[in-house]
Amino acid sequence: MFRVLSKATARVAAPAMCFTSLPSLTYPAELPKLSFDYKDGVAPVFSPRQIELHYTKHHKSYVDKLNTIGAGFEGKTIEEIILATDGKVDKKVMFNQAAQHFNHSFYWNCICPGGKAIPKELESAIAKAFGSVEKFKEAFQAAGANNFGSGWTWLCIDPKTNALVIDNTSNAGCPLTANLRPILTVDVWEHAYYKDFENRRPDYLNDFWKIVNWEYVAQQYAHVSK
Repeated sequence: MFRVLSKATARVAAPAMCFTSLPSLTYPAELPKLSFDYKDGVAPVFSPRQIELHYTKHHKSYVDKLNTIGAGFEGKTIEEIILATDGKVDKKVMFNQAAQHFNHSFYWNCICPGGKAIPKELESAIAKAFGSVEKFKEAFQAAGANNFGSGWTWLCIDPKTNALVIDNTSNAGCPLTANLRPILTVDVWEHAYYKDFENRRPDYLNDFWKIVNWEYVAQQYAHVSK
């Protein structure tokens, strides 16, 4: 049985870092290379201008800010920085920049022009957990639409139970701090979609499936299931 995590129960301290989703993401931070040309947008959902603003302005601002305050973390993964600064009032700014760098980098990997077909093994796992892929999409979209304010909606594996879970995080929050292992995310900050969808988040979430890189999601699923 899948579950959708609530903010009242989901946020628990994560153990020391032993699992890494994006090992190439290290400090000093760099804007990651994309699998597509941002100047072309991400058809058929995002215009070139939407991706340009999101990638070269918003994401880059987190990278640039992190690099001005991250002294002492040289050579560490961004995930290690997230866990080291989570919940520390004096490190809140650093946490926000590192987490947003991770969140955006993960998001870019989850999308591509035209999307990619879902591999059979992942399709079966999702159907087993949610009843069907369509029921999963409905639950995921509902979670994203109801994620108040700015934040992220994730599909993760809970390593304690090996169950698939949908997790909502607010602002810069990410599931690593709850010891969850992400395999898919959608950015529900308005800057992710406003140029093309204005304030119509449900429409954005409905169209999101047209560009999901299910091959990447399947790779993450295999990685976190080891």
